[in-house]
Amino acid sequence: MLAAIVDRRGRVLVQPRIGDPALAGTWELPGGKIRPGEDHAAALVREVQEEIGLAIRVGGLAAALCHAYPDRRVALYAYLCRPVGTAPPPHGARWLQPEEYRSLPLPAANGPIAAALGDAIALLDRDSSISYK
Repeated sequence: MLAAIVDRRGRVLVQPRIGDPALAGTWELPGGKIRPGEDHAAALVREVQEEIGLAIRVGGLAAALCHAYPDRRVALYAYLCRPVGTAPPPHGARWLQPEEYRSLPLPAANGPIAAALGDAIALLDRDSSISYK
């Protein structure tokens, strides 16, 4: 699960990848794994709060894909989210325009998701009917 946390200026919150030596030096969206019995939205709210201390509202699915790394396969679901409140980003995280995020070193699985974000955010800005839980 990935949270494409979008602020009012259309920027997305990204952070350096930590904990996986094979992906060191890359940037990613906040997120994590789903626990048994948890739905996607609940998992994202929990993971983002635990990982970066930010409350979010989860909106629509922006992108989904499966990717095979040499040692594992992953299924990624990236949801458009809005921050709740005004907490500053955690140390090391950055608010970037989608095209700035695409220019950073990314894990291979995240490239297509980063490419889809610009279009998804543009739709979000045009379509006020997209709701957040």
